[in-house]
Amino acid sequence: MGCENEAFVEPVRALKNQPQYSVLAETLIREINAGTYPVGSHLPPEMTLCERFAMSRNTVRSAVRVLSDMGLVSRHRGIGTIVQARSATPRYVHEVASLSDLFPRIELTEQTVLRASDVVADVPLAQVLACEPGQSWVCFETMRHSRKERLPVAYSQIYVPPAFRAIGPRLSKLSQPSHEALEKMFGVQVAEVIQQTDAQILPANIAKVLHLPARSAGLHVIRRFIDGSGRVMMVTDNRYPAGQASYLTRLRLNWRPPAA
Repeated sequence: MGCENEAFVEPVRALKNQPQYSVLAETLIREINAGTYPVGSHLPPEMTLCERFAMSRNTVRSAVRVLSDMGLVSRHRGIGTIVQARSATPRYVHEVASLSDLFPRIELTEQTVLRASDVVADVPLAQVLACEPGQSWVCFETMRHSRKERLPVAYSQIYVPPAFRAIGPRLSKLSQPSHEALEKMFGVQVAEVIQQTDAQILPANIAKVLHLPARSAGLHVIRRFIDGSGRVMMVTDNRYPAGQASYLTRLRLNWRPPAA
């Protein structure tokens, strides 16, 4: 639908201290709910919305991102923004200020590479790496120690595609997260991190490497680092002794229903 529709002429009005993108998002939510944009139809292009509401392109993009987070629309390069639901319920999102929040006090540690090997993902490993079985990877087994006491902090298996094999030497004597070394060396950038965490009884061989008794409790954390095109750049499969790692989760409501 074009801007000539009379339903579009009503200006948006902000509450005190309410961001412009939030006002615009609420207006679009009401219009989707009212059927102005039916499910399966396209939202107007960004520039059309900019002109209609006299708002900047960044403001429009932020508003559409809110709708996308709600599951009301989906964005497709070369196609546009498609309405996929007429209503949605609020969602909570895990919020961190930066990726460094996932690695507390890592600067007090140092990583050592124990060994490197070429691997072909079988079905269980493919589930860890989020890839198809039969795909080739390079695996670096590493240990992190505290820099002062040299106490084991974590045992990790770091997987990268063969194109990133040369990262190996950079992973030794590393006092920063491994993905940062990858970004710096290859000029790539992490756009998304998927983290899976669970408590477990550590496998006997890993407990031994961590200088722990058999059947010791530990924390198992898998992190997948993904670039802007959706490609998995690195996967780290980490085991921590009990008490060595903890994570604080803050949940933020990513939208508020518009006032009636």
